[in-house]
Amino acid sequence: MSQVGRDMSRGTGPGAALLRAGRVLAAMWRLGLAEAVAYRAAMLVWILTTTFPLVSLALWYSLAADGPIGDYGRADFVAYFVAAFLIRQLTASWVVWDLSAQIASGDLSTLLMRPVHPLLHHLMQNVAALPVRMALALPLGVLVLVLAGGISVEPGLHLLLVPLAVILAWLLGLCVQTCVACLAFWVTSSTSLFEVWLGLYMVLSGYAVPTSLFPAGLVAVVRYLPFHASLGFPVELTIGRLSGPEIAAGFATQVVWLALFGGLARWLWRRGLRAYGAVGA
Repeated sequence: MSQVGRDMSRGTGPGAALLRAGRVLAAMWRLGLAEAVAYRAAMLVWILTTTFPLVSLALWYSLAADGPIGDYGRADFVAYFVAAFLIRQLTASWVVWDLSAQIASGDLSTLLMRPVHPLLHHLMQNVAALPVRMALALPLGVLVLVLAGGISVEPGLHLLLVPLAVILAWLLGLCVQTCVACLAFWVTSSTSLFEVWLGLYMVLSGYAVPTSLFPAGLVAVVRYLPFHASLGFPVELTIGRLSGPEIAAGFATQVVWLALFGGLARWLWRRGLRAYGAVGA
């Protein structure tokens, strides 16, 4: 038996540590999945409240009856808004509500006593819910495509990059929500601040209207904001509306904003824990 094998059998060494970490993550994922399945009815209600892209589709599809609007025809609007609806399901999370409530109530203390990082607990809960969320949302997206007569998305290498863009968008949203949730260490209603973020997100991310249809001067700004990096970029990448340089710029924008909000979340968490402990929580 190799040295690594002997260390793992004794429960020592880096191999054993990785094995334990894998088991812990798997257990957390199973727990999160069981919770998502148990609350699938509530999740379905949440999904139905995020169908705004499909409402926008009905509007723009009707407006495009007499001809294309900008560079979008009827089929383009169908592809865009169905992709926006599904990618919204894949990139959404609820860390801001759960974590801020735990900080305000003192329940965070219980998580801090566990052998895993509290933020890892929230991350795994959100990851585990993705299969259930997509199982509920995908039939609705397919139904819309059938009613609209289907779409044709040009195949290409860009499709291989879509999972990476979605993962980065999800991580960016997670970091933003963690930043806002950490403000609960100092303020009583951090979730109210997140409502402001959501309002800007709905307008500037491409959630209600493709950002390429904005006035030219505004497009140049909006496409480099975190809102577009969270939704508009992965959607446009999915339906094949971006050139090579635009794809590179989109990924660069995602990485920059992820680094900024990730660093800010880390700083707020550390400062917040000191304030949390100072009051004897």
